[in-house]
Amino acid sequence: MTTQEFAIPAPTTTTPLIELDKVSKIYKMGEVEVAALQEICLEIHDGEYVAIMGQSGSGKSTLMHILGCLDVPTSGSYRLGGADVGGMSESELAEIRNRKIGFVFQQFHLLPRLPAWKNVELPLLYAGEKDHKNRRHKAEASLASVGLAERVNHRPTELSGGQQQRVAIARALVTNPSIILADEPTGNLASTQADEIMGIFEALHEQGRTVVIITHEPDIANRARRLVRIRDGHVIDDEAMSE
Repeated sequence: MTTQEFAIPAPTTTTPLIELDKVSKIYKMGEVEVAALQEICLEIHDGEYVAIMGQSGSGKSTLMHILGCLDVPTSGSYRLGGADVGGMSESELAEIRNRKIGFVFQQFHLLPRLPAWKNVELPLLYAGEKDHKNRRHKAEASLASVGLAERVNHRPTELSGGQQQRVAIARALVTNPSIILADEPTGNLASTQADEIMGIFEALHEQGRTVVIITHEPDIANRARRLVRIRDGHVIDDEAMSE
């Protein structure tokens, strides 16, 4: 299986694509405060392939939500492409989520009554793309890029778990985002299917895409080019992985 190359703008600056400076997130439960993240400092540059690994309760899901502009820090700053996310309006954050970040989740989040191409075109609809033929063309091209050219009209129930996750990846790619953010993307898959999905992420990285995977599985994390370990809301290790 091969993946279609999408146009990736060449980096024009050494500024990190993602920059967290002393980011903390505190949740209040009545009178009790729970620190999910504690002064996280993290930089990710354009084109990196990073795994963020931690067990349940480590803070990795909270970190993913902040990286994906789905939540905001209690304190500290998050800069994305040099822009301070904390100063953005909700409409600006929604624009970032739709155009600059492609999300892939463990649960796929596909609409069961829609064929694959219609699931993939949804971000284009949200982005205001009005040309139906162009939306369909982009959706089918994105599906072809993950090896599903022959499955564009299949509904999720007619696809295997691995194929459903490929549809979700195609949906994440269709707006040509600068970042792919994947949360436990192989958690619901058999080992063979998981290996195929990881192969897609590796191919995207080789094309120049920035890929960030959140996982608790060492064998998945070890396939990235950089491994960040998180525990009790702290980054405890950050290392480059051998090729």
